[in-house]
Amino acid sequence: MRFTQGIQVRCADPDALQELLVEWDAGQSQSEVMGYIGTKLLAHRDQPGQFTILAEFAEVDGDLTAAAEAELNNQRLETERWAEKLRALVDGEPQWIHFDELYRTGITGNIRTR
Repeated sequence: MRFTQGIQVRCADPDALQELLVEWDAGQSQSEVMGYIGTKLLAHRDQPGQFTILAEFAEVDGDLTAAAEAELNNQRLETERWAEKLRALVDGEPQWIHFDELYRTGITGNIRTR
C-alpha cells in the first residue's frame, strides 16, 4: 500500500516553492531514503496562493509499511532542515495531512492497493 503525506500551505511565491521542492528531490535522489517515490505541487484553482504538496511513499522493505518509511524520512535531519526552509517561505504554519492509498487507476487499468 502506498502512503501520501500532504502539506497544505499559503505562499505568495510559487516559483520559490517549486524551487524548494526541486532542491528536495535532488537531495533525495542522492540519499538512501527508502520508499520515497516523488513529490507533486498542486495549486488550488479557486483559492489563489493556496498550494498542496504531495509526497508519495511505497513499501520497499517488506518489514516496513510505506507509512513507516515516511516516518523514518520525517526523522532525518535533512527533512527537518527542509521543513524549516518551508516554514520560512510560507504564510502561517503548514497543515500536514496523511493518506493511505486504497485505489489507483493505472496505465493498464484499475489497481487496488489494498
